[in-house]
Amino acid sequence: MTAAAEPLAMTAKPSRVLSNVQRVGLCIVFCLVLLVVFGPMMVPFPPGETVCTPFERPTLRHPLGCNDVGQDLLSGILFGGRISLAVGLVTAAVATALATLIAIGSAWQGGFFDTLVMRFVDAIMTLPFLPLVVVLSAFFGASFTVQIGILCLVLWTQPVRELRAQALNLRRADYTDASRSMGGSGWHVTTRHILPELVPLIVPQFIRIAHAAILTESALSFLGLGDPIAKSWGTILFHANARTAFLTDAWAWWVMPPGLLIAMSVLGLALLGHGVGDRREDGTVPGAQRDGTAAQRKGTGALEVRNVDLSYGSRTALFGVSLEIQRGQTLGLIGESGSGKSTLAMAMLRIVPPAARINGGSVWLENTDLLGLSKEAMRLVRGKRIGLVPQAAMNALNPVRTVREQIAEAVTVHGANRATARARAAELLQLVSLPNDRLSAYPHELSGGMRQRVAIAIALAAEPEVLIADEPTTGLDVLVQQSILDLLQELSQRLGLTVLFITHDLPMVVRRAEKLVILQNGRVVEEGTPDRLAEHPRAQHTRDLFGAILPFHGEKRWVRPVPQDGVLLSVNKVAVTYETSYLRRLSGAVPVPALKGVSISLRVGEVLGLVGGSGSGKTTLARAVIGLQELSHGEIIVDGAAPMPGGPATMIFQDPYQSMRAAMRVGDVVSEPMEIKGAKSLTSARKALDDAGLPSDDAFFARRLGSLSGGQRQRVAVARALVAKPKLLVADEPTSMLDQSLRTDLLALLERLRSKHGIGILFITHDLALARHFCDRIAVMKEGEIVETGAADQIIQAAAHPYTQALIEAADA
Repeated sequence: MTAAAEPLAMTAKPSRVLSNVQRVGLCIVFCLVLLVVFGPMMVPFPPGETVCTPFERPTLRHPLGCNDVGQDLLSGILFGGRISLAVGLVTAAVATALATLIAIGSAWQGGFFDTLVMRFVDAIMTLPFLPLVVVLSAFFGASFTVQIGILCLVLWTQPVRELRAQALNLRRADYTDASRSMGGSGWHVTTRHILPELVPLIVPQFIRIAHAAILTESALSFLGLGDPIAKSWGTILFHANARTAFLTDAWAWWVMPPGLLIAMSVLGLALLGHGVGDRREDGTVPGAQRDGTAAQRKGTGALEVRNVDLSYGSRTALFGVSLEIQRGQTLGLIGESGSGKSTLAMAMLRIVPPAARINGGSVWLENTDLLGLSKEAMRLVRGKRIGLVPQAAMNALNPVRTVREQIAEAVTVHGANRATARARAAELLQLVSLPNDRLSAYPHELSGGMRQRVAIAIALAAEPEVLIADEPTTGLDVLVQQSILDLLQELSQRLGLTVLFITHDLPMVVRRAEKLVILQNGRVVEEGTPDRLAEHPRAQHTRDLFGAILPFHGEKRWVRPVPQDGVLLSVNKVAVTYETSYLRRLSGAVPVPALKGVSISLRVGEVLGLVGGSGSGKTTLARAVIGLQELSHGEIIVDGAAPMPGGPATMIFQDPYQSMRAAMRVGDVVSEPMEIKGAKSLTSARKALDDAGLPSDDAFFARRLGSLSGGQRQRVAVARALVAKPKLLVADEPTSMLDQSLRTDLLALLERLRSKHGIGILFITHDLALARHFCDRIAVMKEGEIVETGAADQIIQAAAHPYTQALIEAADA
């Protein structure tokens, strides 16, 4: 299947449509703004002139009556609303802009500047808010300008905390690193990538500050700390109180209207900022009965999915999906990224995002239709009858809680007491082959494989009948993958578990599952035993998947002549050490060596494979080669010069969903490297798309990345890497997120580009079969060192180092 012919990805971001409660808040705020903007134009009296008898009651001429000096109260309230809302909106605009600027600067600069900012924020936030504002207002004088300044000074601190946390994540995001690797300046990266992603957080902060500013201004003015001459809702209340309106019946038309308007403005902003819609979030099928008996069961499996349809707004993600797993069976659900695998798992557990809607179908667990259960009944099913090992399970653990606490929690939520839960945690840790001393450890103290085992222990805590393992080996090296797969197989046999194994890695699951279901674009295209699908596939997609499997032995797919041209990349005794902060050094932390004297070379037109386990230093070396990582020792020469961002080396990042923002258009993504160099060329961008096997017409140029499939996204990443005409291409696990057929397509594309443009490729992977077929030479890394280098076939067939032998044995199992 060519990339141009690939269908759209069937995933979507959650809808950002306002909820019903937020719509009510928006209507209130909109009406208030209209009232104070246009209302004063409709009253015939200026707010400060005497136009009626003091304390005159409401009449048609003066609907709210008059105050004690004969001023029309309606006119004062309408004009005063302009000041009250202006204080809130101006304060919100200034404080939010200040908080955003400081948060981004703090996240970008880090180090001493970040520490100084956050300690200053801590100091302000420890002070009581209202007394602080009152003291500052009394000291600096009573005026609305002073009030705005004081409110801005105090109200920016909380948004900085929240925005900085997100900005730090964005600062470390793959798409940020990708932009920096092209030579993008801090300003370019901030405005192009960080700021657009912060907007969904900035808007609620603006609303929250406006809400607080209006309320605080009213309180200060009521206390006499506002401008006594200018009218606002707060000063109207101040004068009413000072002139004994509360002692007469004048309070009904002098005090109540501004008080109600203050309350309405605060309420409207609160609803707009924090409204929660009444959309269905539990995944109950519309019209289904609540006792789980919505329809007649058809099969006999332990878990059955029947005709499940799910959509995100107007986009359908699952089209009548059906599958059946027998008790004790392991079923492999195969599909590329965006095919709907994880969406189906979440639908089965009814933990779909708010924007998703299950439109029909049933999910049978024994004789119970899960889609017809009440929320409370479904909560008892999760964990107790169906356990989930979530995708990216290594990141699913709470970083501030111990292993014991997290495993025990999975038991206590189903009614066990604390002592029983702690004892069960020790049993489960032994079950997943971890020592008991790991119970008191925090997630950051565990290796990737250990964290994955803890995630499995949590999923098994309440002794479920069914285990859903969603991409449980993603991001793990081949040795850890093997141990996790062996563990799951052993647990399935020992505990009699029914296992739904979700993955896009066909060769890995084909040896472990009794049955396979192939999912493509939200539809089941074929199912059957692995042997039957391999020998007699009916669907073209199934034939493509099995035909694309690269055998570990046999004839090599890509054979190239030995390159004779000069050295393109020279890495000489490179060391990289991650230093620790001063405070961490005081607590005993030591610098962490990531690279220890690494030396490799790569010739023009050569493909050098870099393999090794997670944490071996592969990505650190890749970042150093493209100029994103400073060296502690040694030197790197790329095409005769030291590496630098935007230089002759460019990188294809591992995850096409993380290395490019989904909201960007294809044309903007591919053009960005040239734009950074000040030579943006649509012609170059279109040519790069052609080279990557993608359409280059205006329609595709304007497509957003969120509408593309995984294979199309990765080809866009290749086009972006090619547009600046690099000499060296660093490909960091470029196929790990793709299914089998798309992996082969991408490798064929890279080979065509290598041959056409004469570029060298540093190919990073943990897939030894793939490295053997695609690479000319292989370098094996372990714990920051190169332990073995040689021709690809030589390494695979006659490895000398025990670590390489162990990798090969695990990959060939």
